[in-house]
Amino acid sequence: MEQDNDRRYKWVMLALLAVTYFLMHASRQVFNASLPQIKLDLAGHGATDAQLGLSRTIFLFAYGCMVPFAGIAADFFRRKWVIVIGTLLFSTSVFFTGFAESMLMLFIMYGFMNGIGQCMIPGAASSLIAQYHTETRSTALSIYQSALYVGVLVSSVVAGSLGGSSSSGWRISFWAFGGVAIVWMVALTVFLRNTPALKVHNEDVKPRFSDALKAFCSKPSAYLLTFAFGMLVFGSNCFRTWMPAFMQKAGWGLTPGSAAFHSVFWFYLGSFLGIALGARLSDRLSVKRRGIRLTIMAIGLAISAPTMAGMVLVPSLWLSCVMMFFFGLGGGFFDCNLYAGLFDVVAPRYRSAAMGFYLSGAFFIGCPATAVLGWVGHNYSLQTGMAIFGGTYALGAIAIFSARAFFFRHDHVEG
Repeated sequence: MEQDNDRRYKWVMLALLAVTYFLMHASRQVFNASLPQIKLDLAGHGATDAQLGLSRTIFLFAYGCMVPFAGIAADFFRRKWVIVIGTLLFSTSVFFTGFAESMLMLFIMYGFMNGIGQCMIPGAASSLIAQYHTETRSTALSIYQSALYVGVLVSSVVAGSLGGSSSSGWRISFWAFGGVAIVWMVALTVFLRNTPALKVHNEDVKPRFSDALKAFCSKPSAYLLTFAFGMLVFGSNCFRTWMPAFMQKAGWGLTPGSAAFHSVFWFYLGSFLGIALGARLSDRLSVKRRGIRLTIMAIGLAISAPTMAGMVLVPSLWLSCVMMFFFGLGGGFFDCNLYAGLFDVVAPRYRSAAMGFYLSGAFFIGCPATAVLGWVGHNYSLQTGMAIFGGTYALGAIAIFSARAFFFRHDHVEG
């Protein structure tokens, strides 16, 4: 009976965490989809492209600084409460971002506080999923990752529509998504189990920071995966933050709502296909071919590199949408093993902390992206910047192919 309850609960838990992840990324994309409207509404308070890009950079910097400590906290304390507290912080900060009347408040609420809250969730959540899902790990983590796609798509359409309704319509989006996340925090408190972490040698031993750091730093594959993830964060933040603005300026006659829709729909349509196909292949082939997860991740980045440049260089909307579809397909191949690939080279006991180091390194690499592209867009063009930054995906693909070829056999762990 207890085993049956665990079999049911592992999917209930996955649903609870997936909705949390949905709300996290929906609240991030609300900002991206509302950039032109925020800039117009706060024009008298220094809201330039560079300043708005800096808001996103502050979010990524705060996230990158604090996520290692959040991962360690998830190994030292009960993961349920780390997730609940993180949800409380990010939901209230998103809600109060809707009241921002200055760039300073935007920096503090959307950038700093939101970044701290959101960084507390992924390490604890992915560790819980990996603990309950063994044979279905890639599939479960892919479902979790898919919540990101749904969140970005839904919030882009909602924020784009509300943003075009009035000069302050963008504020309603923040109030709506922040308010729903506050209510969801209560649901997590009630329904998420207070699951203890895995034990070491059948003893309830708390991990030491030095042990967790060693478990990560002793694996060259982990370094290369972190670098590749950082390259993806750099490129994807450029895309998610500035693609709606690019499409409004591209001369294709798009309204804010339709630009927000097109800038995410085709990308995430491809992503859904990529993550479903990649997860299926990973779970089927990983038993016989241990390095298949890394191979699929590298192939995904190799597909994304030319298509990111292509989407802003083609002359028509429909060609740009085709490029976005294949850009998303490549991203899905990477995302289906975003966590499972790392877990193949890190001991189970230290996965929450390893996730912290992984996310921190990636976000530090990627955090300058939006500010840099905002500067390039102001001085040159968004088209030029996004075309050049497609090369970050190629660098990531090279890093993962290197990890697979030279280090994975030695770094691989069971569990």
